[in-house]
Amino acid sequence: MASSRVSAHLPFYDSSKSSLAYGDRTIPKLNRELQSDDVRVRQQALLLLNDVIHRRENLAAALREGIAKTLQALLEDSDWLVRERTANALTIIAQHALGRQCFLELGMLTSLSKLFSDGEVKVRLSVHSALEMCARTTVGAQGVVDAGLVALCVEKLVQEDSTELKELLLATLHWCFMVSPTQGLECGAISSTVPLLTHPSPLVRGRTATLLHDLTTPYQGKEEACGHGVCVEGLVNLLSDRDSFVRAQTAAALMSISVITKGKYAVLEAGALPHLVALFTDPSSEVRTNAVKVRLYHSLSTALHFHHLCVYYIPLYTMWRLILGV
Repeated sequence: MASSRVSAHLPFYDSSKSSLAYGDRTIPKLNRELQSDDVRVRQQALLLLNDVIHRRENLAAALREGIAKTLQALLEDSDWLVRERTANALTIIAQHALGRQCFLELGMLTSLSKLFSDGEVKVRLSVHSALEMCARTTVGAQGVVDAGLVALCVEKLVQEDSTELKELLLATLHWCFMVSPTQGLECGAISSTVPLLTHPSPLVRGRTATLLHDLTTPYQGKEEACGHGVCVEGLVNLLSDRDSFVRAQTAAALMSISVITKGKYAVLEAGALPHLVALFTDPSSEVRTNAVKVRLYHSLSTALHFHHLCVYYIPLYTMWRLILGV
C-alpha cells in the first residue's frame, strides 16, 4: 500500500547555483544573469557557467553569445568573489584554441593584468592561472610578450610572498622566454630571479633554474649570468639538491652558460666539476644527460682546462655507458 511518508533521500540541491535553462536557452540565460544588478545572481551564474563551459560545444556557444566580453567587464566588479569566479571561467576558456584567440582579439590579457595587485590573494591566483594557461602555446605566449606584461610579471615575482603565485609566475615567464627572452633581459630578470634559487619550495627552485636556462640562451644572457657571480655559484650549489627536477634544470642552466669561454671559467671557479662528475651516476636519466653535456663543453677546451681534465677526466665511452646503464 502506498505511504505518504516523505523520503529521507532527496536529491541534492545546491542553492548557490543558478537554475539551468533548457537546451539552447542555457547560454543566453546565463549571459543575462551575468549582467544582473544583483551580486548574488552574478555569483550564482558564474558558478554554473564554470560547470557548463567544460564541454567544448557549450564553450563554443558561449563565445558566440559574447560571454567573453561579459566576463571581461566582470573583471572590474566590486565583489571579489565575482572577480575570482570570472578569472576561473577565463582559465577554462584559455584551455582551448578558440578561447585563446578570443583573448587576443578582446585584449583580455591587459584586462587580467589590472588585477595583478588585487587585494584578495584568491583573485590574484585565479588571474595568474588564466594568464599561465593562455601562455602555454606559442601564440598565447607571444600575446603576453606583445602586451608588454613580461616586466610586470618579473616585478610581481619579486613582490609576491605566496609560493603558489611564484610558481605560476615562473611558469608564465618560462613560456614567454621560450618565445623571446629579450624583454626579460632588458628588465633585469636574471638578477631578480637568482634569490629564488634558495627558496624552500623545490618547484620554485627548479622553475627558477629553468628560467635562467631560458634567459641564458642568447649571448647577452650568458654574459650577464657570468657577470652576476652569485648566479653561477647558486646554480652550482643546487647540483646537490635533493629533488631530481631541480638537479636536472640546474645542470641545463650551467650547460647553457658554459657555451662561452667566460662561462666555462665561471663554472670552473665555482667548483662545479666535482659535483658534475658525481651526477654521472644519478638515478635520473635527465640529470645524467645534462651533467654530461656540461662536462663535454668543458672537455672541448682541453688546453685551457688541462689541469682539471687530468684530475676529473673520465673516458667518454664510460660516460655514455653510465647514461645507458650498460
